[in-house]
Amino acid sequence: MENNRTVRFLNRFERSWDLLGKKNSLGAILTGDEGGIREWNLEEFLATGRSDAQRFIADLERIAPGVSRARALDFGCGVGRVTRALAAYFDRIVGADIAPSMVSQARRLNGDITNASFILNPAPHLRQFQPGSFDVIYCRLVLQHLRPRRSRRYITELIHVLAPHGIMMVQIPGDDCVDSEEAFCNAPVTGSGLKRYAPMPLVRAYRRLKYRLIVDYALLESNDPRMHMFAISKEEMTRLIRKSGGEAVVVTPDQSHGPRGQGFEYWVTRRA
Repeated sequence: MENNRTVRFLNRFERSWDLLGKKNSLGAILTGDEGGIREWNLEEFLATGRSDAQRFIADLERIAPGVSRARALDFGCGVGRVTRALAAYFDRIVGADIAPSMVSQARRLNGDITNASFILNPAPHLRQFQPGSFDVIYCRLVLQHLRPRRSRRYITELIHVLAPHGIMMVQIPGDDCVDSEEAFCNAPVTGSGLKRYAPMPLVRAYRRLKYRLIVDYALLESNDPRMHMFAISKEEMTRLIRKSGGEAVVVTPDQSHGPRGQGFEYWVTRRA
């Protein structure tokens, strides 16, 4: 049985991104230079996917030139911006996303790509895929929207569905990015009144509830994915990858998440 807190979080997260997909799916997937929602012309939007795919394939050929290209996964595919471009390089590619509206649009926009399929994955795991199902996994601009305890689990799950000696590229901000939730919850207690005398664990619990209510409401009202930006340190990521049966073969700086703080791109293989 799934942890009830995990399921509740994913249900809330799914609803938020499903609504974003209905309101402005392109702008939610690829924000503007300052992180805000923008309006995209569809062809310009898809052109960014081709550019990202070309960059990824060039790196793939340099880092893992002999890896099989039989089956690939685009985890957190959105409407298939990158999936459709990557389809030219693989026999089969699967795009998976948590939001029904994103998956629905991906299927509609990419009906002409015969070797691509799009799957809804609302669960906190990837058990609908067999272990070792994918030779190559692509995951960019996804995990930064999940709180670390959720993204850690998905990293483990992704390594589990990666074929032995396959390769996965996953991008995530590092620990010098500000975690706004933790900053809010751990700020000093100021002002007068009874709250100054309340135990700090109680203050943090209250603040965490308040923060999540504010953020979820603001996300739904403003259509602004900047509200959710989380990070995992380079050291923790490296330990997690090894603990999950993987090996980070290349780690490079990456600013896909935006200019604030340093992020990294991890190229991971699965030990046999």
